[in-house]
Order: sequence, then structure tokens, then C-alpha cells
Amino acid sequence: MQRLRTWAQVAGVAALLAWAVGCEDGGGKLGEGHDFGPNNPNLHIAIGDSITAGGYPERLAALLGKPVINLGIPGSKSDSGASRIGSALSQYRPGYVLILYGANDVTSGRSFASIIENLRIMVQASKNNQSLPVLATLTPMFYEHALWAESVKLLNQEIRALASAEGVALADLESAFGDTPQYLQSDGLHPTAEGQQLIAQTFYDVLN
Repeated sequence: MQRLRTWAQVAGVAALLAWAVGCEDGGGKLGEGHDFGPNNPNLHIAIGDSITAGGYPERLAALLGKPVINLGIPGSKSDSGASRIGSALSQYRPGYVLILYGANDVTSGRSFASIIENLRIMVQASKNNQSLPVLATLTPMFYEHALWAESVKLLNQEIRALASAEGVALADLESAFGDTPQYLQSDGLHPTAEGQQLIAQTFYDVLN
């Protein structure tokens, strides 16, 4: 946890340095023509659980050449994101909000309706802030987490429908990973280094 706080602090400094050039860049193809208001179109925040905390934001920052603040908290569920999104938007004023939640909800037996509502809260808060949200489907589950594999697939259908209904971009991680555990650690849940890079690349492709 301390490491994540340290990263967020360092990334926050980088974000402030990037602010000076933010209005010149425009934030990439996804943001072309979008009015970011007082937000920095070159700043991204990534909110989520341990899959976010595990490192894809740093890899995405390297691909983009722009700051991506890692707000992932291991073990957190979508209601945590819904409760944190307002303060994160106020603190960082990001151009983009990358949202990856649901794995811990599924393994805890949370209803799809509650998960989707929490994701909707994050999406709408971002839109109301003039930030551009990017939703993500969940990565697949295998091995000791195979019990929830079908639930993940069903939830991902709901996440795709939410992205369509809200008119927001979607990083389809399920499609990127495919129906194989090759990008997952031995627990069948957390991505390997290659998996984290694939997540970063998938978000990058959506943003650009």
C-alpha cells in the first residue's frame, strides 16, 4: 500500500509538470474535439483493484509518454471506486479516467446490478467533470478462480452494454486476453508481466 501511495505522489508531481503542455496536445485521438474544461487532457487516472495496482498504468504511461496516476487498491470492489471517484476527479482534474473493476465483486458474490450501478456512477461522475471515461471488461479467470469464469463472461456482456448505453469508450480486455490463461499468473486471476503489458496496450489502442 505504501508503494502505491508513493507512486501516486510521484505521478502527481509528474502530472503537475505535464499541465503546462496539456492544452497544446489535446489528449490523443479519443479526445479530439472534446471540451476538457479545466482538466488536463494529458493526464490519466487509473482506478481499480489489484489488477490496476499491479502495474499496467506505469506501462501505459510509457506507451503514451504522458502521466497515468495509479489509483488501484488491492482487494477493492466497485463500491470503493464509486465512493472514491469524486475526490479523485477533484484532486487530479484528469482528462481521462480508466475504470477496471468487478473481479473482487464477482468472487464475493455481489450482484451484477450493483456492480453495473457502481460503474455507472463512476462513468457519469467522470462525464459530469468533463473527463473522458474508458470502461474495461474483466480479464478471464482460470485455475483456482475457474469457479467464477462464466460469471466474468456474463458480467463483461453487461459492461459492454453499459459502455454502449453511456456512449463511452471500451477497452475489451476479455477479447484481448482470449479464452486462455497464458497471460495470467498461477492463481488464474492476476496478470503476468506480459498480461499487464497487454492491458496497457489495449488501453493505449483505445486512447489512440
